[in-house]
Amino acid sequence: MSNNLKVQVLLNAVDKATRPFKTIEKATKGLTSEIRQTQTSIKELDAQAAKIDGFRKVSAQLAVTNQSLKDAKTEAESLAVAFKNTERPTTQQARALEKARQAASELQTKSNALRQSVQQQRQALTEAGISTRSLSTEQQRLKSASAQATVSLSRQKQELQRLNAQQERLNQTSERYRRGQELSAKVRN
Repeated sequence: MSNNLKVQVLLNAVDKATRPFKTIEKATKGLTSEIRQTQTSIKELDAQAAKIDGFRKVSAQLAVTNQSLKDAKTEAESLAVAFKNTERPTTQQARALEKARQAASELQTKSNALRQSVQQQRQALTEAGISTRSLSTEQQRLKSASAQATVSLSRQKQELQRLNAQQERLNQTSERYRRGQELSAKVRN
């Protein structure tokens, strides 16, 4: 019975000594997991914001290209009319007309590619739950959510630093206790 009591006392002492370590380790693991989740959330929010920026840029490019296309078509049409109305068109006029048509054709191709890109980006935004009709509102919402996540991440990192410092203090205390035990054992011997 005496041995059982000694074992029980020893187990209780070990449990009391290791409990703070286990508590801190468990809290650290949970906090590390939360930090990873928050970082993932921030990356997702930033990716959605980048999609909005990309959509806006391509939409602006499309508008500029469409205006240039309209101007190029108008120029090509006026050159074609002038070419037709001239009795003896020169090779310079023919080259200018061909060049204007070629420019209009290139702009048409670019416009078609940009239009397709805008449609694909609009679909990607819609699938992400972002309405292209209220991009400013969505962008503000994303910025706000990202800012909140960043603040949360900062707090989580501070808490992790606090836990690490607490762990270090416990390690130092444990090491002093171990050295004291060794010294005590030497003195007994």
